[in-house]
Amino acid sequence: MTLDTFRQRPILLVAGIALLGAVLSIIVQLLGDSGSDSWTTDKVADRVLAEVTGCPQAAAEPQTAVAVLNSPVRAQMENKAGDTCALISGAPIKFPPEFKAPSTRALVRDVDGNEVSVRTLNKAGDLLMVSIAEPAHEPSGWWWLPATLICFLAATATGAAVLLVRPGADVRAPEHEETARRDTPERPEPARPVALPALTTSGVSGLTVDRGRSGRYDVYAATQVGLSHAKDGNTREDAYAIGGDPDRGWVYLAVADGLGSAANSHAAAQRATRACLTLLHRYASSLDRIGYPSTWEPLATEITAKVAAQLDAGSVDELAAELDYRSPNGAGDNKRTSTPACTLAFAALGPVSADGYPLAWATVGDCDLLLVDLNSGATKWLTQHATKRGMISNVTPSLPRDADRVIAGLTFVPSNLMVVLASDGMADAIRLVPEQFATLLPQIAGPRPAEHVFGQLVGFDLPGLHDDRTIVAAWPTRGRGPARERR
Repeated sequence: MTLDTFRQRPILLVAGIALLGAVLSIIVQLLGDSGSDSWTTDKVADRVLAEVTGCPQAAAEPQTAVAVLNSPVRAQMENKAGDTCALISGAPIKFPPEFKAPSTRALVRDVDGNEVSVRTLNKAGDLLMVSIAEPAHEPSGWWWLPATLICFLAATATGAAVLLVRPGADVRAPEHEETARRDTPERPEPARPVALPALTTSGVSGLTVDRGRSGRYDVYAATQVGLSHAKDGNTREDAYAIGGDPDRGWVYLAVADGLGSAANSHAAAQRATRACLTLLHRYASSLDRIGYPSTWEPLATEITAKVAAQLDAGSVDELAAELDYRSPNGAGDNKRTSTPACTLAFAALGPVSADGYPLAWATVGDCDLLLVDLNSGATKWLTQHATKRGMISNVTPSLPRDADRVIAGLTFVPSNLMVVLASDGMADAIRLVPEQFATLLPQIAGPRPAEHVFGQLVGFDLPGLHDDRTIVAAWPTRGRGPARERR
């Protein structure tokens, strides 16, 4: 750690010094308690030897003895005959009749329970030397409080001093450090997760990008007008809608591509995706009970039929007016007078478990669905359509006319797979340069990119691919790090 580390996190400095002070206080206390009790034996022995030299050895075996702690220390001893060997002051220490003097110093208890040190004084004619031990120092229950307060105040003062001593504003970093900073690219801050609303739509702008998190899913969507429409000043005819249902653990996705041969097909695509999301939310209770493809397919057919019923010319024209854009309707333009139509793909991703998550999907027309392995980049197409280049082909099933030509499927997907919905203009690009998208899509799933990073997926420029392009992707959240090692 450096000084800047403590300036950025002063609590580390304060806590460190306080902890060190507390440890030192405990060590000092333990060292103070580890010493032996203070005995006065040696002092008493000196006093006794000085005063009992006149005691006759025949009367040397003592019966009682006393000792006091305060200096000067005095001792009194009496022999069997009751003769006093030394005059003292203090309380007597009495031993029971069966007491035998130890050959070396020992700790014993007298008749009153006092703990005393006893040894024989051979130089004084087998006199018995007795002294009382000083009581051990018993620290109070709060002995640590003053030391802790002192350590805390010292740590606070030291930390404040470190924080206040900052480099002057006029001090410049060395030139080589400034050069290194300029040469080191700044890493963008990962995007923060945003709650995915129940319904988010693409609108009619030339480029629209959205992202959001719902429960355990990350969801991204992007759409961009293609050259075939932009060069004529026409609006984008692709549309998407995404929505979260975090209480149930589901997310819903829809992509539609308006047929250019029909008036206001951009509005038809918008209306189809919105209606599809509304119906998926409505049928959420049925989705929770889905267990077999035979259960999902009738439900997908019912949803498709109800979406088709909302694509009548009057409703679509009304939405086009609300969007403030209506398809050109020039004289003699027979294509622009046909019924609004669009292709559609939608999917519902269920609650994530340790083994993966359920995926229920359906399509009408040439919108595609695929799975992308977030570890290897390998792709698996759930739908199969031929790649179209150059002149855009509209020979495809579409709504509302072909509501009975729905293709549906239900599968259980491992958690390392991303679900991708794409309009035909986007799917053609993925099929044309699969290696590039096999690298880009897993990288997108890792660091939770901002919207514009995901939007770059639809900004490709490939020869012959001039149609609108739309992509919607969802995957179980994988955290802030990259989904796999970048090579």
